[in-house]
Amino acid sequence: MKKTTILLFSTLTLFSLLDASTLSHTEIKTMVAKIKHQREGVEISILETTPNPFAIEEKVEEVKEEIKKEVKIEVKKKVKKEVVHHLSAILNHAAFIDGKWYKVGDKVGAFILVSIDYDTVDLKSKKEQKKLSIKKEKRKFILNKKGF
Repeated sequence: MKKTTILLFSTLTLFSLLDASTLSHTEIKTMVAKIKHQREGVEISILETTPNPFAIEEKVEEVKEEIKKEVKIEVKKKVKKEVVHHLSAILNHAAFIDGKWYKVGDKVGAFILVSIDYDTVDLKSKKEQKKLSIKKEKRKFILNKKGF
């Protein structure tokens, strides 16, 4: 069926390209005979070893795997580091935090100093609250409750 279709198509193409009045019946038969001649094909053993020309996706995946093996990509995750504030001293309604003096309402990093007590301070942000205290071994001032 396929050969017949090709033969018919070829014959019609020849007639359209050539003026039919210049060709004899014998010449047309000779041309058709040449077209009918069966061509040699390729042996199956050769076809089996030929790579598939349509296997582009397989090649892409192979190349991706080779690249992954050759290049090691390290993905660094963003680690949210918690900022640690150190309260060192409290004196006259001021707190010595991270080497600076602050009063109530001052901004300490992302926090606002809300209150100052005897040995603690309260910090507040939109998301969280912190309470800082002076460690006993780090207290720098000894207050006499009765006065001097």
